[in-house]
Amino acid sequence: MSIVEAELERGVRRRAGLVIGVLRDGLPTVRGRAADGGVLDGQSIFEIGSITKTFTSLLLADGVVRGDWSLATPVRDLLPAGTRVPSRDGVEITLEHLATHTSGLPGAAVPVVRGSVEMLRGRDPYARLTTDDLLLVLSRSQLKRTPGTPAVHYSNLGVGVLGQAMAHASGTPYADLLATRVLRPLGLADTATHARLDPVQRSRLVPGHRGRGRPAAARPLEGMPAAGALRSTADDMLRYPAAQLDPDQSPLGEAIRLTHVLREDKLLTVGPGWMRIDKPRMLWWHNGGTGGYRSFVGFRPDRRDAVVVLSNQSRGVDLVGLRVLKSLD
Repeated sequence: MSIVEAELERGVRRRAGLVIGVLRDGLPTVRGRAADGGVLDGQSIFEIGSITKTFTSLLLADGVVRGDWSLATPVRDLLPAGTRVPSRDGVEITLEHLATHTSGLPGAAVPVVRGSVEMLRGRDPYARLTTDDLLLVLSRSQLKRTPGTPAVHYSNLGVGVLGQAMAHASGTPYADLLATRVLRPLGLADTATHARLDPVQRSRLVPGHRGRGRPAAARPLEGMPAAGALRSTADDMLRYPAAQLDPDQSPLGEAIRLTHVLREDKLLTVGPGWMRIDKPRMLWWHNGGTGGYRSFVGFRPDRRDAVVVLSNQSRGVDLVGLRVLKSLD
């Protein structure tokens, strides 16, 4: 595991802290290091940002398996009566469109300028956003393209709406629904939204940073939790791809396989929730970023290995994860 130690050594020179986890031959290994000498390990809790979207898509797939909805269900059918949902060329937005970023919706749920200013000031641009606000933004949105057309346009708004739709249809808040249907069955006891963390877990939450010595505000994302509100540990984030690599041994096997359906696109290859790289080996992956954290998780079905990287600073970790994966060849 010398490559992990080397990446930790290099990584903490430019970050407040870093945890790297590797799953190989069914065996997990986790190493962590903090720039200030503090302890970071597999139990340290980080915001994982948009990796949350893969959990949202698994929740979607579980609902398909249960018969609650289908991928082709128009999102309008799951939202509160009277909610305006934009369409284009007579095509309605479906649940699959939202999960694969092909709905045509804008990327953000807050105005770009306002959001950029808030982030530059170290503030959470979504702090005042409620679920009602989210649906209001949806109702006022104009689609950039016809839903389902090949071009992918990554949309936090779209996945936020997907989570709210499933929550409303089930009569259960998103965080509770996800915990019951996905997190508990997978044994992910330390993966939750901020409000669901107990006092002991909150004591293990690593403070986020915009830069060395520059703290970042937490982002609970209460108005659109499905797009990025989860916190997790490297230990849990290795159990997660372990289930992806061996769905037959998981209670969510059928749903997991459904999230691995391929979708071809000239710019990006995606499945429901996951992104895919084909060369030199097939890699399913996703990353995440909030105000003071960055994250990466990737797994390779043919090699049956996985890597997770978590950092409590807003400097990307994708290349760290890819280098570690390459070292496993």
